[in-house]
Amino acid sequence: MDPKHLMYLAVILDKGSITAASKHLHVAQPTLTRIIATLEMQAGTQLFTRSRFGVQSTSMGEVLAREGRAIQRNMEIAREQVSRFQLGLREQLRIATGPLIGIGLTPEIIRRVSLEKPRTVLNVTSESPAAAWDGLLDDRYDIAIMPAPNNQRPAGIQRRLLADDYIGIYCGEQHPLAGRSDISIRDYESADWLSLGMSAPFIREAVELLTAGGIKNVRTKVVFKNDGVMLLKTLSQGMHLAVLPNLPLVAARDFVRTVELKPLSETVISRPLYLWFKDEIQHQPEFVAFEKIAMEVFNEFSAG
Repeated sequence: MDPKHLMYLAVILDKGSITAASKHLHVAQPTLTRIIATLEMQAGTQLFTRSRFGVQSTSMGEVLAREGRAIQRNMEIAREQVSRFQLGLREQLRIATGPLIGIGLTPEIIRRVSLEKPRTVLNVTSESPAAAWDGLLDDRYDIAIMPAPNNQRPAGIQRRLLADDYIGIYCGEQHPLAGRSDISIRDYESADWLSLGMSAPFIREAVELLTAGGIKNVRTKVVFKNDGVMLLKTLSQGMHLAVLPNLPLVAARDFVRTVELKPLSETVISRPLYLWFKDEIQHQPEFVAFEKIAMEVFNEFSAG
């Protein structure tokens, strides 16, 4: 199979039609149609179905489209490598960071690494823990700063504990519950809540924290898809509550002030934060510097 044909298939499925893919790729529709016919002949089955709503992939179509997307990512990485070489930038770390960690903790790490390793390019992406994990496995990232998204420890990936942390219930300083010591289950259940839209393991942790305090129903009014800045700015307005990790909020206190509310039980839900990285970079000078600085920054905020 021609790798370019797999890339074209991925674009057709992502865009929803051959017409849209044709415009995006600047390839004539008849050419794309012939390419798909060739792929289907090679695969021995139909790759997608057509309807007035667009195209819908078959199981084999999705398998081949995933390979096409992987080829696209590798091509983008190759182009980035060439561009960096032409600009004289030889060292790079591809970093994924959680949306809340990225507000107060990651910027300080970046500042210090940039001073110590001025020739190193830091390619930073804000991701959910699940997406960052996938990026490590797919070789899109070298490093991820995040809690453990699951119990997997695949070969080729290592981790270092950056800080022990826990989740709690938070609000803005102007919220009616801020500073109160007599908060009841009814107060929590009648409040409006925000969510960061995290993946299933972290939602389960939040539910465990709430149910341990007897809180069975919460009114989630706004869900932010991994946008920590918007969530914290909204939380600071004093109209909502949210279950969030403690340390990232401590680190973001110069950006926005939040108040941790009194828990209704003594149950502590821990959420340790880790530095995840690929085996092959652990001895690279730029990673050694990054790891040392990340540990320093997390230790300072944990102590403060």
